Amino acid sequence: MTRLTEDMIDEIPGTAGKRSDDLQKAVGMDLRTLAFRAIGEDPEDFDLSHYVAASVPITAGLGVIGGFSQSVSAILANMGFTSFVTTKTDIDGIYEALEKEADIIFTADDVRYIAYNRRTGTYSDNSFATAAGYVEALEGAAGGLRGKKVLVIGAGLVGTEAVRILTSKGATVSITDVVPGKAEKLAQKYHASATASVEAAISSHKYILNASPGLIPGRLIIEGAVISSPGVPFSFDAEGVAKARVIIHDPLDIGTAVMAAECVVSRKKVGRT
Repeated sequence: MTRLTEDMIDEIPGTAGKRSDDLQKAVGMDLRTLAFRAIGEDPEDFDLSHYVAASVPITAGLGVIGGFSQSVSAILANMGFTSFVTTKTDIDGIYEALEKEADIIFTADDVRYIAYNRRTGTYSDNSFATAAGYVEALEGAAGGLRGKKVLVIGAGLVGTEAVRILTSKGATVSITDVVPGKAEKLAQKYHASATASVEAAISSHKYILNASPGLIPGRLIIEGAVISSPGVPFSFDAEGVAKARVIIHDPLDIGTAVMAAECVVSRKKVGRT
């Protein structure tokens, strides 16, 4: 997982509700609705008040990201979960979550961010959840994806999942990556196309899913572009923001919400092949 910094997430606990409202305005769905639709489920079929979720801080590797566990807990509470942050960390924190009978445990280290439903033994990984959530957000903002030309920037874990989901929805997908060969290999796997020039690809697409941490100069963004951007940090300058119709971006909310929904649905690897 891309390592967040405290300044990227310090506003989340106090603004979770507003961020969900802003998402509603941008894509026609609040965070809870988007999360379930991203995995092909009706949010009205699930009562989240029946679930207790625990967020466990991890000190391994580079250590705890300040505010991360509190932000996860705030996102979950806004969705309707009963949520808490364990007072202990690492294995002791997981033990605390189990002792307090948490249904779903959220935890992350430098490599991976997962949610685990202890009652069903199912889990969700942030790479899939982020891709699924941001594809759903792009679809909502674009008014559908079938037949539309969509550019995926970045052929890493999130980009790979996004390409698979986009092609399954009938989008015409093009992939670009700064590492030679990565886009071509991914394109061959999913019958998409690859573009060697990142700049040329950006400047010729109205619909973009940005799974890259690199800065995208505003001069490359076409007027009225619809951009779904899970990459961190935020990749756009003032010119790009002004030219785009909408840029959907948050450092944590959408991925976390889809992870939660996937665990509630209790099907391992929902919608994946």
